[in-house]
Formats: sequence, structure tokens, C-alpha cells
Amino acid sequence: MYLVLLFTASLLGVSRSANVNKHMRLLSDLDNNIEHNVAQNSLQSGARRFLTITQRPEATYTHSHGEMLELTCDAVGVPAPSIHWFKNDAPVYEYDVESNELIDSNPSSLARVISTLLVTRTTGHDVYTCLVSSGAKTARATTVVYEKDGSSIPSERAKLLPLEPRIVVTYEMYVDTIGNNIVLPCRVKGHPKPHVTWRDNKGIPIRKDSSRMRVLRSGELVISSLRWSDMGEFTCQATNVFGSQLAKTFVYPAKVSV
Repeated sequence: MYLVLLFTASLLGVSRSANVNKHMRLLSDLDNNIEHNVAQNSLQSGARRFLTITQRPEATYTHSHGEMLELTCDAVGVPAPSIHWFKNDAPVYEYDVESNELIDSNPSSLARVISTLLVTRTTGHDVYTCLVSSGAKTARATTVVYEKDGSSIPSERAKLLPLEPRIVVTYEMYVDTIGNNIVLPCRVKGHPKPHVTWRDNKGIPIRKDSSRMRVLRSGELVISSLRWSDMGEFTCQATNVFGSQLAKTFVYPAKVSV
């Protein structure tokens, strides 16, 4: 039986709240994706490695000077996937990496990741590629953005124009085995630089002196030794003087079947 089906059955026995039922339906949808897209090799946990892009950019866009264009890529996979963007085959750094603490996805993890690239200028036409990686598997989606009315390279001053916070990388849902250490991303853009805070599944702010949960400078939340009591929505909030934005990640701690 697939890992997702085991999680869904467990959720049915745990709670009938609207919040859990919403994510239970999401897990059920993911299981349908597995049925149609997964390869036949299995994980030790009983789940099969798979990767699929569930939302991809449109084939083409037209971009006007002075406007901001959002390109979104949404994928699910086992293990938890990551998304990288390329412009004309060159990597795009859509956020500033400020932490050297890199933690690989656990092989048993399952996640739905959402990544948004903010396009501020176009010259002629540019080809953007969303590259999704999950273990040894990769998938990609490509779009072409055409310049509409003589867009030009912005001045250094223009690059510093006010920008309200935008969360550009986050998990919508994350499943992993109880006892594992997990990392929930919350990568942001904005000017001035947004301040990132997290609230736990009970809505309580996560403090810097927390013994088991900590927020990295890059915005990720690290949870050590995942517990059953951690099940629920964790909320990331990015704030600067021009506004704020929230993103919620539903975390499901999976029990190890004997």
C-alpha cells in the first residue's frame, strides 16, 4: 500500500475537523497522482519514489516594462522536491541564500512545494525553465516571456524600489516519519528585507530560545525529532514596512509501521 494511503487512513481515525479533512483530500489527490505517474521501485517505508509537476507556467507570457510578472511552479514528490529556476539556461537566484546550514530531504519525506519567480524585466524574449528535483528524479516546465513595449534593464535605483514581502518558496504540505529532523522552507523577497517569523501548530510564536524548533536566517523552520503532537499547520509570516504575507504548511508526522 502506498505511503499516502496509510497517512490518509490515519487522518480519518484522528480527527474530523475541517482543517484535517482539507489536507486529507489533498493527500487523496496526491495518491491519484501516484497511481498515474509513479515508477515501480519502492522505498523502505513502503512509499514509491515519484515526482510530478502539478502546476506549471503557461506556455507564453507578455511582459510590460514597470510591471511584475509571477511565474509559479508547483510539484509533489517523494522525497520532498526542490525547485530551481533558469533564465535562458542560466540559473536565477530568486532569493538570497544566507545560511550555510543545508539539510537534505529525508528519503521518506513527501511534500508539495510551491515556487514563484518574480520577473521584473524582459529583453526581447526570455526562456524560463522550472527544474524540479526529487532524489535522482527531475522534471521541468518551460515558458517564454516576450517583451511588450521596450522593456529595458532597470537602473540601480529602480532595483531598490519598495517591494512588499513576497513568499517565493514554501511547502503547502509535508509528511515525514516521527523522529526525523525536518526543514520547512519560507524564502522571501522584498525591499526593505522582510523579517520572517513562524507560529507553531497551536498558533504560538516560535521563540529563538526554543529547544526543538528554530528559525534559520534564510527563513526556514527546523523541527528536531518530529513528534505526533506536531501535526497541524505551521505558519510563516514575512513582514516589512510595506506589508506582510502569510504561508501555511500542513505537517503530518507518520508513524513507522512494524
